[in-house]
Amino acid sequence: MRTLSLHGLTDRAWRGRAAAEPARRVTGHGTEVVAVDPTGRTAVTAEDELLDMATDRRIKGVAGVTGEDLLTAGAFAADGDRLAVADHLGRLTLWNARTWHRIAVLRATGSTLHKVALAFSADGSLLAAGPADGSVQVWETDSPTLAPATLPAGDDPVLALGFSARDGALHITTPHLADRTVASAPVRAAAEVCARAEGGLTEAEWRLHFPSTSYRRTCGP
Repeated sequence: MRTLSLHGLTDRAWRGRAAAEPARRVTGHGTEVVAVDPTGRTAVTAEDELLDMATDRRIKGVAGVTGEDLLTAGAFAADGDRLAVADHLGRLTLWNARTWHRIAVLRATGSTLHKVALAFSADGSLLAAGPADGSVQVWETDSPTLAPATLPAGDDPVLALGFSARDGALHITTPHLADRTVASAPVRAAAEVCARAEGGLTEAEWRLHFPSTSYRRTCGP
């Protein structure tokens, strides 16, 4: 299980990408596009349909996302293998975007008032979702049935999420916080915990807290 911890650095590349994101597109049929695959050729619409972006027509003969209510948000992993979608009832699901098999229901219900912000890490191993209560939940996509890590982000709904390709840090934007970052790389997160603990437990502290267990260095080589 990956460990997530706070990190105070900002990422200009993330802010630039967030500012450059295009407005949400409405198809010629009046249906909103909630996610576009990494190739830019295929989109998922709010009505669970797959759309050919070049022709603005529905792709026939492919199941796509089925069995979900009206979709309000979606995100593809960078390799196009996985897709996460949220519907207007707050249900959040993870899909295999090659076979269109539903991998897991990550959350059965949620807010019906706010759209969920979604983002995959660069390697697709993590999925972050920002529900309306101001927290951020992070799942490991290879183990989606495990409980997600929950990160407090404030009292306001999360407006945008994104993982930095440079160091894997998770960037969180809320109405009152332009960019908060959270380290998601295990080595980096562990290093920060050790720095905050000023090098970990000494032998005396270890004996005080774990008298029946042999001393083990908790930080450093």
